[in-house]
Amino acid sequence: MPLRQEESEARRAIIREWDGWARNNLADSKSAAGCVLFFNYLQDDKSELLDFHSTGDKWQMVHGWLRREGRVKD
Repeated sequence: MPLRQEESEARRAIIREWDGWARNNLADSKSAAGCVLFFNYLQDDKSELLDFHSTGDKWQMVHGWLRREGRVKD
């Protein structure tokens, strides 16, 4: 199922933010625990990136995007 335009833009912005965050948090990146820390960072410091319409759990969406892009492994 293709992403809606808004979700596609949000996905790209979140992936870009992950790349920058991961460089500064190398020990935490690549793991599911790192993904949780990143999501908490988004909620606390970059909540505008989570301001997209979703009928599902945004944590699950962000985690799925990062997994599909090869940024995290479970």
